[in-house]
Amino acid sequence: MSDYKTVDELLAFKNLTQEELELHRDLIEECRHNEIKITEYCACTKENIERMAEILDDVSGKMVALSLALQDIIGVAEDTSLRMLPEDKFFRE
Repeated sequence: MSDYKTVDELLAFKNLTQEELELHRDLIEECRHNEIKITEYCACTKENIERMAEILDDVSGKMVALSLALQDIIGVAEDTSLRMLPEDKFFRE
């Protein structure tokens, strides 16, 4: 991968003549336009990833709370089930 991060950095390194710059003017402008769009998309992507991380943290916290509540419900349901067993089906020592 090259060490150039922008179109202007690459153009400075290539040291093109005015004729070469004029010959490739449309391509250079298109590349600069694409560079701006890439920068905007990167910022948007970073923002969306941060939002998604916050949402996933929230979901994770809710899942933990739900898991704890379900464990409590299972315990109560097992206790209730045992209490509802007829005496002749319940083994006692």
